[in-house]
Amino acid sequence: LKAGLRAHKAGQIDHAIMAYGAILQIVPDHPTARHLRGFALLQLGRAGDAIGDLRTAVAAAPSNAEAWLHLSVCQDQLGEPAAHTARQALVLQPSAHGAIDVLVRHATAPDRMLSYLPVLAPDDPTVWTRIGQARSKRAPDRAIRDLRRAQCLVPADPSSRLDLADLERRRDRPDLARDLATQSLILRPNDPRGFAERAAAATELDAVVDALADTGRAVLFDPAHTTAWGNRGETWYRMADYPQAVRCGMRATLTAPSDPGVRANLGAYRLAAGDLAGGWPLFRSRPARRNTHGPGLPRWSGEPAARLLVLAEQGLGDELLFSTLWRALDRQVADGRLAGATIETDRRLLPLGSRALPHLTWRSRMAADTSGTPHTHWCLAGDLMEILRPTVADFTGAGPGLAPDPNRVEHWRDWLARTAAGRPSVGLCWRSGSLAGHRRRHYPTIGDCADLLRREGIFFVVLQYDDCETELTGQPVGPGSQIAFPPDLDRRDDQDGVAALMVALDLVVSADTAVLALAGAIGVPALGTTLHPGWVGLGQGAHPWFPRVDRVYRGPDTLWSEALEQVAAKVDAALNTTSRQTSKQ
Repeated sequence: LKAGLRAHKAGQIDHAIMAYGAILQIVPDHPTARHLRGFALLQLGRAGDAIGDLRTAVAAAPSNAEAWLHLSVCQDQLGEPAAHTARQALVLQPSAHGAIDVLVRHATAPDRMLSYLPVLAPDDPTVWTRIGQARSKRAPDRAIRDLRRAQCLVPADPSSRLDLADLERRRDRPDLARDLATQSLILRPNDPRGFAERAAAATELDAVVDALADTGRAVLFDPAHTTAWGNRGETWYRMADYPQAVRCGMRATLTAPSDPGVRANLGAYRLAAGDLAGGWPLFRSRPARRNTHGPGLPRWSGEPAARLLVLAEQGLGDELLFSTLWRALDRQVADGRLAGATIETDRRLLPLGSRALPHLTWRSRMAADTSGTPHTHWCLAGDLMEILRPTVADFTGAGPGLAPDPNRVEHWRDWLARTAAGRPSVGLCWRSGSLAGHRRRHYPTIGDCADLLRREGIFFVVLQYDDCETELTGQPVGPGSQIAFPPDLDRRDDQDGVAALMVALDLVVSADTAVLALAGAIGVPALGTTLHPGWVGLGQGAHPWFPRVDRVYRGPDTLWSEALEQVAAKVDAALNTTSRQTSKQ
C-alpha cells in the first residue's frame, strides 16, 4: 500500500494501479485499495472501469468521504444519477468541492441544495466560495454576497478577493474589479492571477497601458499562465496591434490547446490581421457555434445539390453582417447548385431578405419549421464565411443582401422634400441602446457630437432605437440645421421602414451598432465610429463586408469628441460630393 501511494503521489498512475491490484489479489474487499485504484482509474479517464471499485469501497467503508466524492464524480462522468452520492460526501466532508459541483449540476432545485451547505459548515470559506461560483451565472447578485462572505471569513486570503473581482468584472463593474485585484496584490505581491485579473479590468476601462504592464508582470512570474497571455492578447487587440495579439493568442493556446475560448480569440486576432486561412478554422470555436445544437443532419461544407438550413446566431448586428452572404446562396439555388436553402433570421429582417432574394425560403428566428421542406444539411450563419468567402478576394463585388420597400422609400423621400426643404439629410445614431456597465465607454455621448451638430444647414434625422428625446432637448445645432424624429416610425421593430428611410437620406452616421450594419447591408453610404477595425476588418483598409461604409476609429489615447471631429470633416466631404453629383444631374 505504501508503494502504491508513493507511485500515486509521484504521478506514476499505472504503477500505483498495479500495486493496489496486488493488494486486492490477497484481500479482494480491501476498502482503501479499492478506493485508491478506483480513484486512479478515474484520473486516467477510465470511469467505466473505476465505478466498480468505488462502489465496493463505499460499501466496505461508508464513512470514507473521499470515496463517496470520487464515486459521485465517476457517476457524473458516466451520466448516472449522482446527487445522492454527492450529498453523502458533503455530509461527511462539507468542503468537498467536487461534490458541490456534482450536486449543483444534478439537483432539480440547485439553489435549495446550495442553501443546505452553509448549515453543514457555516464558517468554512471554501464552502461560501464554491456556492458563489456555482451561482455566478444563474444568480450573480447572490453570488457576490456569497463571495463577500468568504472574503470576510478570510480577509487575508487574496484568492477570495480575486474570485469576487472576476465576478464583478463580468457584472460590468470593472472599476470595482480593479480595486479588488489591487487589494489582492497587496496581500500577495507577485501573484500572476492578481495581475491578470487587474489587467482584464483595466482593458475594459480603456487603461490599455496599465493592462499591458500587468499582463507583462503576470507572464514574467508564470510564463504558462493562460489567462495572462489571453488578457495580453485582448489588450493588443484593443490597441489594433493584431500581429502582437496573434503572438499572445498563440502562447495561450500552447498552455490550453483545447480551450475553445482561447481558440476563438486567436481566430479573431488572425482574421483581424488578414490571415483568413488561419482564422476561419479557429472561428469554428466561437461561443455561438459551441452552444447551438442543430438538427440531426450533417453540417454543410459546400456539398452540391443539398437542401440547406441556415440557422441564425448571435444578435441583429451579426445577422446583418452575415446577410451579405445570402446573395451567394440565392445564386446557387437559382443555378441549381443547391436544391434549396432556408434562412432563419430575426423576424424584422424577413421582408428585407425575401424581397431581395426570392429563390430562398425564409423563417423567423426560433420559430418552428412549418414549411414541410426536408433538409439534407444545416449550418450556422457564421459558418458560411469559411465556405463562401475563404479569401479576401472573395469579398470583391459582393452586393447587399437586403432590399427595402420602394413604395416606403418614396414615402420618406416625400417627407424629406417637405421637411428638409433642400437641406442635405443625415441619419444619426450616436450610441447603442444598451449602455450597461463598461459598454458606455464604447460609444460617444450626444455632447461628443457637438462639432458635427454645429455644421450649418443640415437636416439631422434620429435613427437611435430607444427614447432619446431627453438627451436631445436643448442640444445646440448650427445655423439652419435641425434635428428631427421620423414620424410614425417604430425605429426598433420596423427595420423595413428604417431601411427605406436610410435609402432616402443623403448619408447615415452611426456608432458601431445594428443601425450602421443595416446601412451597410442595404448598400447606402454611411460613416461609422468604432474603437478599432476588429476581426470584421480582415486586415483591410476599407470595410470588406460593406463597401459603402467608411469608418473612423477611436484609439485608446483619443477622446470620442476628437474622433467625432474627424467624422464631421468626413461628413462635409461626403455632402459636398453628393451636392456636386446632384448639380450635374
